[in-house]
Amino acid sequence: MECELDQKEEKRKSIRDKLVLKLLPYIQRNGIVLLKMDDVAKYMDISKATMYKYFVSKDEIIECLVEQCVNYTNTQTLEEAPQKLTLEQLSHPSHEDRMNFGETFAKAFKLSVKMAFFLTDIFLQDLKAAYPDLYAKLSEAVEQCQRKLIAYLNSGMELGVFHRMNSGILLIQLDVVLRKLLDPNLLMLHDMTLKQALLDFYEAIKHQTFNEKWIHEDQSGIESFINQMVIKKLSHD
Repeated sequence: MECELDQKEEKRKSIRDKLVLKLLPYIQRNGIVLLKMDDVAKYMDISKATMYKYFVSKDEIIECLVEQCVNYTNTQTLEEAPQKLTLEQLSHPSHEDRMNFGETFAKAFKLSVKMAFFLTDIFLQDLKAAYPDLYAKLSEAVEQCQRKLIAYLNSGMELGVFHRMNSGILLIQLDVVLRKLLDPNLLMLHDMTLKQALLDFYEAIKHQTFNEKWIHEDQSGIESFINQMVIKKLSHD
């Protein structure tokens, strides 16, 4: 009996999570302050009666959404860099070494893109104003993720793979520029597509970060990811 109840609760939670995610495009564009329960039912594509079977209030919906954001952010990981490299590796990095660091750097860039894309300014501003406790919880998860990124960048600098720089400033640069590039008005102003803007920025930040001999030029992995993000952005607008 207890196992059956657990399964029902797990199924109910899964449905709630899926319904809340349907709201994300609206919240990314419009924030949460003006969100009405009629809007919620509309974007969840269910009746209000069905909606109230899963959520008793707007507050519960926002709490569920933030919980998902926190859980997702907390599960993001980055491969640790090796503790040290031989003099031969530092002087003449192999294709495999360059490829490995290129892949981990691409993963760090992808993580920064996803944070800027999903946690929009208007969502964060509204959350801070209307639900300060939930905002603090989400901010803590984001800061923990940023600490992972800083640790990764610092380890690359210690190894001599990355240029010496302030890793915190680099993360600020990533966040600010990515948020600007996700603004369609700015892209239109400069006659750029989102795909090309993200690819060009990735190349710029890669050359800014890596010592030249460590740069891996293969873009296949990052280009595929950017294509997926462009499709998501177009579907959300």
